Amino acid sequence: MTGDRSHPPITMRPRRFFILVQDFSGEGGGQVPRGSLLSQAGEPPALDCPFWAKLLDTEAMVQLPARAARELSKEQAGMLQAVTNGDERLGLFRQEGLLRRRGALRPGDRVRVQITSASGEKVRGVLRYRGPMGDSKEQAGVIFGVELVDQPVGSWDGKFSGQSLCHFPSPEHGILLPITKVHKEKADEGPKALSDDPSLRLLDDPPSPSSIRYPPRPEWGSPHGSPSSLLMGGTEEQGEGEKEEGEEEELAFPLLEINSMVEVHDPPIYGVIRWIGAPPDVGETIAGLELEEPLPSGCTDGIYRGMRYFQCPPGKALFVKLRHCRPDARFGAPQPPENPVLRCNSLAFRVYASERVPEDTPPGLGEEGGQRLMGWKKGIQGHCNSCYLDATLFCMFAFSSVLDSLLLRPADKNDGASYEETRDLLRTEIVNPLRKHGYVCATKVMSLRRVLEAAGHSPGFTSEEKDPEEFLTLLFRVLKMEPLFKIRSADKDPQGCIFYQIFMEGGAGGAGRGVPTVQQLLEGSLVAGDLKFTEAPSCLILQMPRNGKDYKAFATILPSLELDLTDLLEDTPRECCICQDLARSECPECYGDPSIGAGSTRQYCTVCWQQVHRHRARRSHHPRALRLPPELEHLPPPPGPLPRQTMQLYAALCIQTSHYVAFARHGPHRGQWLFFDSMADRQGGQNGFNIPRVTPCPEVADYLEMSPEELQVLDPKSLPPCARRLLCDAYMCLYHSPTLGLYK
Repeated sequence: MTGDRSHPPITMRPRRFFILVQDFSGEGGGQVPRGSLLSQAGEPPALDCPFWAKLLDTEAMVQLPARAARELSKEQAGMLQAVTNGDERLGLFRQEGLLRRRGALRPGDRVRVQITSASGEKVRGVLRYRGPMGDSKEQAGVIFGVELVDQPVGSWDGKFSGQSLCHFPSPEHGILLPITKVHKEKADEGPKALSDDPSLRLLDDPPSPSSIRYPPRPEWGSPHGSPSSLLMGGTEEQGEGEKEEGEEEELAFPLLEINSMVEVHDPPIYGVIRWIGAPPDVGETIAGLELEEPLPSGCTDGIYRGMRYFQCPPGKALFVKLRHCRPDARFGAPQPPENPVLRCNSLAFRVYASERVPEDTPPGLGEEGGQRLMGWKKGIQGHCNSCYLDATLFCMFAFSSVLDSLLLRPADKNDGASYEETRDLLRTEIVNPLRKHGYVCATKVMSLRRVLEAAGHSPGFTSEEKDPEEFLTLLFRVLKMEPLFKIRSADKDPQGCIFYQIFMEGGAGGAGRGVPTVQQLLEGSLVAGDLKFTEAPSCLILQMPRNGKDYKAFATILPSLELDLTDLLEDTPRECCICQDLARSECPECYGDPSIGAGSTRQYCTVCWQQVHRHRARRSHHPRALRLPPELEHLPPPPGPLPRQTMQLYAALCIQTSHYVAFARHGPHRGQWLFFDSMADRQGGQNGFNIPRVTPCPEVADYLEMSPEELQVLDPKSLPPCARRLLCDAYMCLYHSPTLGLYK
């Protein structure tokens, strides 16, 4: 049997890994920080030639200069990928021996783990798991599961995505940590001043002033030399292979720099770092400290080996190894902040992960649908200024399918690559999981933010605080969706809109007095602008009248449970506001006149128009004829009331002190309202995690059903918290027409 020899065998190109040793600006002005990990399939890049690689943290492709990166082994990349702080990654990479020894830890080894970076305290534990948290590429980083022995302050039960990885007596004894937080059981040796090391002995006789030389501060991100030449651990006198079994180095604190307040020795000696560098013939990074109190021996005024490195009073300059310095504990050194965008990945958020749901999932309504979303760790998890987006998505999709066209439009030849990625991400990673399981992890929303930022060329979408209207505009543009409704001014061409910003001119319709309803505000705004909807929309998003996040036009606004658009549509049969006969004309100048009866808009039948405008105060008005559909022009008046075009309130977006929350109705009964906050609770400190929460708030129904006059006499401070937020902090109200939504 012979084979086909026309094609050579296919070989997979090796995957190479890199770490950035310096910041650089990518295409489009985006900053890529040092410590970022990258991968590339192919031959090694040529020296000093830019090359393309994929960022492991964000999956984005970037072109970077070869001098900015150092190559890693696959094992090193796996160890460092679970470290979400770029400076910590780079510091550990530069200590090659330390990285190798910690990577050799195996289940059963006794370790000490660092619970927080602030205190530096290490507690005893036993390593129970070492490996990745899942099968996907983005979850390939090596993570360590440790059983805490002395202090049960953990929160991991040994399971991930329903699979048991290891066993703990209770979740309080289990904790997941990256390699930087795990140390061997044997304690480190105490720090020694360099004056105690014969190879680094201080000179007894300082040089004359004329011989003083001031060395330049070294460049930390220097691209020259091999990775081993940048290590901060080890000395010339002792190679890595000579270290005793179990000996552990201290990972240099990543944020120590000139003027950092530190301590050394035990009991501690306190000082301030005045110089950092590597003196000639010393294979170690050294810190020159100016001590708070002078020592009787072993210190100078800033001179070391005949060279001046800084100036201070005599007896206060102490030169020590940088890795022996630790933040001054008297000032409660804060936990080093991490890049919140890079940190939002599946490894850092592994305990909070949510599942992908590919099958289309309709919203669950009624009691069952509400129960699915109610509780702690329910809704959409917030992270890094995402509350505006979390609350908007919850309003749009949690309990209504009126906007599902955003999720279902097939791609066509005019759509770019970003269209399907954005649509599928929104549908399978956010909306479907929210409806099926009641929870979405922050990593999924961050992925959407990254896609929108790249596709829409909108910098800051992954990290900055934005407004819901910015998100809606960008989402509709990227998905190339038709506007939700069209609006026309007089006889001008109609304009497509995604949402309508209510604006006020004077006290149109009396809305400026007391507590206005959304119905009143919308009517007043459209009349003032001489605007009409061209047809009844299936979804209407109304933005309340306010100037930015702070100034509100009204202290309290009553969201109308039902919005009547009949008199706000063009070419639609309307009733006379006086006798309810078929209206033939309208008069904007009569708007808001309380002497003409109930209602706000002013349209009249032929008889009523003549009677109303006989009054001397109205003789100068200029009523306009109403256009009716041709089929109604010559028909007799209808025997009963004309049908009304109404919409129902299904969600509201609120803001208070730059924080957005949402209210959503999950069923037809009056009390079926839920309150959602994507950042309701928090686990951990500065580098912790937000916990979303959805709570029932049936009490808001009582206030939504009140009249404006009843609300006017109530003190807003006396209202229940949820009712107060809905009535006093409304930012957007979302209305839908379930019947129109079936075919629009």
